[in-house]
Amino acid sequence: MSRRRWLLLALLLIAAWLALFGDKTPYGPADTQVVPATMPRAGSGAGAGVSSRPSGETPRAPEATSPAGKASVQLAVAALIPRDQLIPEHAEQHANRDLFPALTWIPPPPKPDKPLKPPPPMAPPLPFVYLGKKFEEGQWEAYLGSGEDVFIAREGMTLAGIYRVRSIQPPTMTLVYLPLKQSQTISIGGSQ
Repeated sequence: MSRRRWLLLALLLIAAWLALFGDKTPYGPADTQVVPATMPRAGSGAGAGVSSRPSGETPRAPEATSPAGKASVQLAVAALIPRDQLIPEHAEQHANRDLFPALTWIPPPPKPDKPLKPPPPMAPPLPFVYLGKKFEEGQWEAYLGSGEDVFIAREGMTLAGIYRVRSIQPPTMTLVYLPLKQSQTISIGGSQ
């Protein structure tokens, strides 16, 4: 074993010897008195903590005597008085106080002068996907998909009952959402 381990082992043995055989006398004055435990009175088994005294009397502990025969100090516990009776304004001041208010460094937004108008209704996004196009007999024809449906779109046609094809001029196709009469466009690529 190394020198360090021998030193640690020696210190451990010294500490163990002091713990077992060292001086165990308590510190402080030697005239401390031991008060014997009191036995509960007969008939007060479950209600030992409840006193049958009038409310004006304070309970007293039995007098304990020291081995020399001297009477020791009497122990008494005073009845607790509710805080509202001791400090009535305290309860009124703090009854509705928020103990943990929310704190933030962000200033509150300014209060609007007028109620904000709701935004105007907007057409929903187009439910169609561009699939392809064809130029036939001097007119463009576009192929659109919506779910499992495929639509062949020409100018002036109505699709799905709520969209009308306004124009097909590559690179865009313009549709009109009929309930709101708003135009929407789909990119359909060049004219090649």
